[in-house]
Amino acid sequence: MGAARTAIGLLAAMAATAFACTAVCADELTLYSTREANLVEPVIAAFTAASGTKVRTVFVEDSLVKRLTSEGNDSPADVLLTIGLDKTTQLVTRGLTQPLASPVLDRAVPANLRGGGGQWIALAVRPRVVFARNDSSLAAINYEELTDPKWRGKLCMRPALHQNNVALIAAFLAHHEADATESWLAGLKGNLTHKPTGKDNDVVREIAEGRCEIGIGNTVALAQLRDGREGNDWRTWADAVKAVPTAFTGGSSHVNLTGAAIARHAPHPAAARAFLEFLVTPEAQTIFAAAELEYPVLATAKRPPIVEGLGSFPADPLPIDEIAAHQAAAIALIRKAGFDE
Repeated sequence: MGAARTAIGLLAAMAATAFACTAVCADELTLYSTREANLVEPVIAAFTAASGTKVRTVFVEDSLVKRLTSEGNDSPADVLLTIGLDKTTQLVTRGLTQPLASPVLDRAVPANLRGGGGQWIALAVRPRVVFARNDSSLAAINYEELTDPKWRGKLCMRPALHQNNVALIAAFLAHHEADATESWLAGLKGNLTHKPTGKDNDVVREIAEGRCEIGIGNTVALAQLRDGREGNDWRTWADAVKAVPTAFTGGSSHVNLTGAAIARHAPHPAAARAFLEFLVTPEAQTIFAAAELEYPVLATAKRPPIVEGLGSFPADPLPIDEIAAHQAAAIALIRKAGFDE
């Protein structure tokens, strides 16, 4: 960890040198974050060093939408940071964000990872792919192939109604429409080793122990377990498991995201925009991605070594907003399939 802190410190110094804040920077910004304060502290420190602007971080563990709605016009929030495409959707549909008119952000963040009307941007992504043991011969797979009868009784996954799986199934629905998705869900259910339970971490453990041959999980879970954040036993299990290149047929990997937006009633909107523009500089992207071991959205940013070791998973070019629009239909199909029975 000491080496990691030194590396982050060096990156922060580079970011401070590379970023020049104009007169729009305020004395202080307020960040509402569903990511814990210690995870955003390194990149905030780099921004403050570069701009002179302090960032007051408010960790919002419960509903960010509920808090912003209750505060109304008097909310002190300038920037909103949250994990999951379901959360960015909620913020926008409730009218709690404002457009991010910024050529800098448009150049840095791929169009499919920006919200319609410029209402939000992704800062990092977390591919949801297939896991298998390192000694497995499986080198690549399509999501559509997960229903192949050869996987009968060999597939593990967390509950289908968890947001990460809802997002994946919404993406499948966006690619294939309702009838095909319903059939796919029936095939997934038929291939399960047991009723979906636990977390992505548990999927990794069960694969390592030989209880299932393949599973579905986010790369961030595997990376964090390999990093030792959950202890040596989890690291041992994770070291026995690989992330398999996974894509839609003829396409790319489904990704979820960590997203950011400017609050609808931000007291300092110009400075908030400068903060987000800083977060997509190469150095800041490296710092930000390292906190949770995600993939940076900026193509030129350096990936954390553990993440680099997992492999490359090009993001599905389908706009995230289009995927998010299918969430309610995906939930209905999941319930119809009876995964919890």
